[in-house]
Amino acid sequence: LWSLLLPCSVHGRVTDIWRAYFAQRLLWDVGLRLAFSPPWVVQFRNAHNYLADFNSEVPLYQQAGALVGALLRWQPAARTLPGRFEELYVHMYELGIVGLSDVRLAQAWLADLDRIGYPFPPILDRPPRAVKPARSGGVRERHGERRAATSGAGQAT
Repeated sequence: LWSLLLPCSVHGRVTDIWRAYFAQRLLWDVGLRLAFSPPWVVQFRNAHNYLADFNSEVPLYQQAGALVGALLRWQPAARTLPGRFEELYVHMYELGIVGLSDVRLAQAWLADLDRIGYPFPPILDRPPRAVKPARSGGVRERHGERRAATSGAGQAT
């Protein structure tokens, strides 16, 4: 439940993706991972301005690489998940990823969860890392295989 908060200061076409990045970083600290599955529904799109859709997603394409790097380097000071959640939102604000309204929203969200007695998962002493940063040359090993690291656009870097 704690990870469902959607940032409100970014475009709706970006908000769920930023939330997933934030959630994954915090999930590592409690020993969990984010998983994706094939779609369960089919969406039939009506004709509309596809260029406007693309333009609203530009921050995603421009900031995703830097965001992932910042999340990998982030060293939280807080010792609880709610503390780290707030700390992460402040950090994302300082990096220009989200607005101040999102920091305030995150604080209100945490206060509401606390008010209803939500049990946050504990922080692990030595949380596992789900991802190893690519080595120089853009190649990373996974399960004994060598693969080219890809950018958010799916092209090899």
